[in-house]
Amino acid sequence: MYAKLEFLVQWPDRQSVIQTLPPEFKEKFPRLTSIIDCFEIFIDCPGNLLSRQKTYSNYKKHTTAKVFVACSPIGAITYLSLAWGGRVSDVELVQKSGFISRSLHYPGDQILADRGFTLKDDFATICSVELIIPAFTKGLKQLSASQVELSRQKSSICIHTERVIGLLKNSYTILQGTLPIHIVKSLKYEADDAKVASIDRLLRVCAVLVNLGSSIVFKG
Repeated sequence: MYAKLEFLVQWPDRQSVIQTLPPEFKEKFPRLTSIIDCFEIFIDCPGNLLSRQKTYSNYKKHTTAKVFVACSPIGAITYLSLAWGGRVSDVELVQKSGFISRSLHYPGDQILADRGFTLKDDFATICSVELIIPAFTKGLKQLSASQVELSRQKSSICIHTERVIGLLKNSYTILQGTLPIHIVKSLKYEADDAKVASIDRLLRVCAVLVNLGSSIVFKG
């Protein structure tokens, strides 16, 4: 399935994204092309101590694999990184995933993210993209009414990605438990020196199946 269908998770051309931008977004975010987030999947504890250290997630208090995902405004998965050890931060994962690239984005594009993605300068410097995150209260007694309302609007849109991630993880039993190490990276693929590990093939197929289903964000 991976060999035949993996192309169905692909970055769309900008014109298609703008043309299909839901009316709810056009007023506040007229150049929105994607919404980004990361998610984690529980994996068995590796025997190797270094691998155990790299996969232990302080957030989940468990060994995990972490994946970066981008969704289009209509809820399709358009970018999926390779899986990393759960210790990696969201910011580092985005930086090393190849997503911040001029080959994907046009100057002036808008991307929505949660406030943990402190990458505004990276996106602006590398590809002149506007990364939009909810406002911080750090250094302020409180946010203004307009800042609160804008942050609410940003958060209400970002939750669409969380819903897509929830669909991805909850639709397939294999992603709901703890993945055995041999599924994270099989001995066969390791012996063949495969560039794509077992877990990445698995996640890509699940993402394709989500894209083939109906949108959970907007009903046409």
